[in-house]
Amino acid sequence: MRRRESGGRVTVLLAAALMLALSLAVAPGAGASGDVREKSVGRQERVQEGEGVDRPTALRQADFADVKYGPHERNVLDFWKAESEKPAPVLLYFHGGGFVGGDKRAVGGYVERCLAEGISVASANYRFVRGREPVTFPGPHRDGARVVQFLRHKSKEWNITPDRIALVGSSAGANMALWIGLHDDLADPESEDPVARLSSRVSCVVSHGGQTSNDPRFILERIGGSPRVHPSLFPTYGVSSWEELDTPDVGRLVEESSAISHATAGDPAVYLAYGGFLAGTPLPKDTPIGVSIHHAMFGKVLKEKLDPLGVECHLYYK
Repeated sequence: MRRRESGGRVTVLLAAALMLALSLAVAPGAGASGDVREKSVGRQERVQEGEGVDRPTALRQADFADVKYGPHERNVLDFWKAESEKPAPVLLYFHGGGFVGGDKRAVGGYVERCLAEGISVASANYRFVRGREPVTFPGPHRDGARVVQFLRHKSKEWNITPDRIALVGSSAGANMALWIGLHDDLADPESEDPVARLSSRVSCVVSHGGQTSNDPRFILERIGGSPRVHPSLFPTYGVSSWEELDTPDVGRLVEESSAISHATAGDPAVYLAYGGFLAGTPLPKDTPIGVSIHHAMFGKVLKEKLDPLGVECHLYYK
């Protein structure tokens, strides 16, 4: 049974995203029923090996495939155009994979369902923190923000409503989506790049198993689990030890990378879905990382921050 904690009204675009999310997705870390820990062990092993959480699925051919939105090898997106005489809203999907794996093809069932509702779909790759040409924060997150700007740049050509862009992400992709959604506008009006001059703000965010804070102290205190927190923690900030992570400069990066740090009144509506339970924290140290890093407590603390600000927020968990 899903538990729901809601606040405020449901916007039209968020309502469509909620419908799709509830019918198509289960957050990483658990199935629709059964023991959360047991179902997460295999996923965690794959994350530690550098594989993505999301699995690519069979898709209809994109109307525009592997379109470059930036200069880097992984700066590519696919776009499926809704049949509409009027400009259509867009659902932009970011895959999961611990910032070390995954692919835009994991957008899966969103494509057919969105197109049937008159919603166009985009799904983008972004740079990783390990592997070929690795980057540190804010590399992947700024990639995601640029996708939003790029879609606005293509609004006339692709028949997009530029002020109706919804973000949907899974795990690491949800981490990015929440950061983009709550962050101040990243537009640079003085840039020579016409894409960079456009707004990065969105209409709503749908997060599946997303981390609202990347602070290891917060995670260990409020959620618990393995003292390692996650294998991607060190490479995300370009460090190799806890001592380096504990320096003031890196601490500021950790805070900047956490979506909850950017929450302010006027932010877009947020939907948070988690496949596990809210209770049971702090988790024991032998809890699989795939369970702790997708825990519903991440959503609870963000909702506690957004509610007093008057930001629409909906939280689902088992």
